[in-house]
Amino acid sequence: MKWNLLAFLFFVSSFNLFAQAPIVYFDFVTHNEETFQWNVPNFYSANRTKLISLSNYFKSKGITWNMQSDWVYLNNVIMQDTTFFSSTGNKNILRWMHEDKGIEMDPHAHESQYIYPDVVHLMDSIGLPESKVIGGTIYNDSNGVNIWTNLVNGQYGIIYPNQFWKPDYMMGGGTPNHVDDLKYFGVWNPQSPSAYLTHDTSTHIRHLGVGCTIKIWDTSTVAEVVALINDVVDKVQSGQYPSNGFYLQSIFFEQASLNDIAFYNRVIEIADSANAIVASGVAQWKTFTQVTTEWETTYNAQMFQWECGEIVSDVESVTADNFIVYPNPVGEQLTIAGNQLNGEMEFSIFDLVGRRIETAKIETGVNQISIDIKQLPAGIYFYCLTSGFNKTVSGKFVKE
Repeated sequence: MKWNLLAFLFFVSSFNLFAQAPIVYFDFVTHNEETFQWNVPNFYSANRTKLISLSNYFKSKGITWNMQSDWVYLNNVIMQDTTFFSSTGNKNILRWMHEDKGIEMDPHAHESQYIYPDVVHLMDSIGLPESKVIGGTIYNDSNGVNIWTNLVNGQYGIIYPNQFWKPDYMMGGGTPNHVDDLKYFGVWNPQSPSAYLTHDTSTHIRHLGVGCTIKIWDTSTVAEVVALINDVVDKVQSGQYPSNGFYLQSIFFEQASLNDIAFYNRVIEIADSANAIVASGVAQWKTFTQVTTEWETTYNAQMFQWECGEIVSDVESVTADNFIVYPNPVGEQLTIAGNQLNGEMEFSIFDLVGRRIETAKIETGVNQISIDIKQLPAGIYFYCLTSGFNKTVSGKFVKE
């Protein structure tokens, strides 16, 4: 993760004094792809055990999860799962995960054989409620049976020609082999594959942006993934991303990888780190249904579109002439000084997972304050200075 070494100043243009940065919504998302290891009974049963364990853990922590299934896995649930019903309340694994653990189920389809309505039919047949979310699309594909525009007004299946499905949202925005996927926050109505970023209210389907590409791979480290999550939250909290934005950040992994115990434990560690950020109040766990409801109500269904990594244009550097935090590294006392320290101000310190651990009020008329931080463990910390003049200054320091 790349952090600014200098502080920066952002002038808020549309909010009242002390306006709060928007919440970032977190959600785990998984796919089980159109692959055939699910046909192997030992692989299927081992994965089922991991799904039970992870579902219980997420439920206990309030962590949300959208599980998106392709036809091969769903057919194996139909064929194999009755053997294991006793461990999930006489329900198939997906129905148990949804009804007992609150995990949302969406269709996912590469559409080589089964198209989206066919996958929806399989989900319906095992007792799952009908999702209105397309679990992945090739957003700029203009040819073929699997073009997303076929679903704008609803589509009938190929394997199950009586099955009709009309979704409301599509998540992601992929490309073949994921070489140039969309990395956007927000919600909008894409006009067409060639004008996907053009908002057009005459089209029915809305794109649900899932933020930066944060995926847990077999080769990923916990530190790498947590740094990416923190980077999103930091950019929202510091004003580098628009303060009137709508931010959903998904954390993606492949369901089959859970069979590797090291990978499973990695998911748990990342979930715990993300949950610590949620506990600080700057993020919330929400499923796709919950987050779209939030967008439709609290955000009044306002179109928003922002690319991961793009920084607002009116961020300006702060020089030592008007603001400085020193010493850095610091031992026991952190000093904040500068000619911008006038009016009502608040200085907050956050740890690496976004928890607010110290807050100090700055009185009118002072140009320097010192904060005792000798009780803080050694490490890297971030600060945020918020003023009554609608200014936010942010940066980092090292505690020795």
